Amino acid sequence: MSAQTLYLSILASSMTLTESPDPAALASVELVTEYAFDSNVVAKVMVVDQKTFTTAADPLNNLVFKISFNDKIDGSTLTELQGRLYTGGGVEALEENHADNFSYVTGKLDFHGALDSQYDFFESVTTSYSASDAEAIKTALETMGALNELGAYRTKQVELAVPASTVTDLTPTELKNSLLDMRDRPRYLVTCDVASLPHIEALAEVMGKLNCHVLLDIGDITDWQSAVALTDTLSINDHRFWVFWNPNKSRPSNATTVLARKKWRPCVGDYLAQLLLRNAATNAAGIPPIYRPIAGYDFPVSFRDMEKIGGLTLDEEAQNALASAGVNVVINERFEGGDRWIYGDALTQYDSENSALRLTNSAEIETYTTNLVLSIVKKHMLKGMTSFVRDAQDECSRALDACVASGLLVLPSELGGLYYLLQITPRADDPFSKADIKFSRRPEGCARQVFLEGTVTK
Repeated sequence: MSAQTLYLSILASSMTLTESPDPAALASVELVTEYAFDSNVVAKVMVVDQKTFTTAADPLNNLVFKISFNDKIDGSTLTELQGRLYTGGGVEALEENHADNFSYVTGKLDFHGALDSQYDFFESVTTSYSASDAEAIKTALETMGALNELGAYRTKQVELAVPASTVTDLTPTELKNSLLDMRDRPRYLVTCDVASLPHIEALAEVMGKLNCHVLLDIGDITDWQSAVALTDTLSINDHRFWVFWNPNKSRPSNATTVLARKKWRPCVGDYLAQLLLRNAATNAAGIPPIYRPIAGYDFPVSFRDMEKIGGLTLDEEAQNALASAGVNVVINERFEGGDRWIYGDALTQYDSENSALRLTNSAEIETYTTNLVLSIVKKHMLKGMTSFVRDAQDECSRALDACVASGLLVLPSELGGLYYLLQITPRADDPFSKADIKFSRRPEGCARQVFLEGTVTK
């Protein structure tokens, strides 16, 4: 979506927040953001007279504005900004006119977004007013109930409805380019939208270029046959593509009464949260325990008061069909200490009967170690060929040894007692500028099936 511009206008007897400037405004605050608002957001404006020194050129420098954007349903704060008005020109005029007074510049609302951080809620904030209207502005703020004295016990504020944003979906090309242009490499791409196959294909293309994972929630489907059919139509035979289905309903996480209705909700957000929490538990070498798949007893789904969608039966036929399609289903499983709602499998979309890449944790280890080797090799490129081969091989070996010690790689039967085999050599047809990397290893697996052979003896 394109940037949205909001205008906070102080009029003679009221205050407005609109998407267009008001020519009758005594003072205005222009806010530009890349974020979108729905119809459940309000802005709360409070002004405090700090009784500080002012000048004739900036007579409102004693008034501190606090503008907060809140969810009107639960009252949570989305973002807030605090500062003083400036007579116009934005941060550029401030820097030009007050280059030797940094505290003055940072005290203005216009400073928000000036550092051009990627985490700024507002890209720019520009305030303006005429010094000759200073008294009229103070009178207007007092009339509308927004002006507070310094240290007042009961504070006053004005609440304004925030105009809902007009959101235009990105085209598949725009989606792909925006993800590829990110400064930080994403490790996981998550979507709950199965309505647009071109968008899913765009994510799969990004997955291939960045060697990351795509997590797809196939949505509110009420029968397993449709879940299998939808997954089969995707036809993405790749170990980095994972599919999830939550055929259950539950109460909202903040529900305080049993009267709150149970609804279906996607499970992939909970899965991603548990994935990131697991990844945060790195060891001394900085390696996450990705050998542990997010599935089974140790990673329960914590939705409140869950129950299966009415009329759905996940019998042996259904579970075998879902497993064959590579769908990870949220199911209720009985254990010795009671039942739990869990992710009932750890499968990727890789089509194979016995490859490790069918398993989510093995797939993660494959991408993690590949990206690890490539990132190290990239550091040593544009060196002399001899030192490149030596330095890259040495550093990669140390990193992979740490992966072995962390449990990511297990001893294969085909490498002569080695946990991995990494060879970096100059390419035969152009040994001066090109090199080949050959990398073999066996990732840790996941116990999906157990066969019991029991004997009763005398």
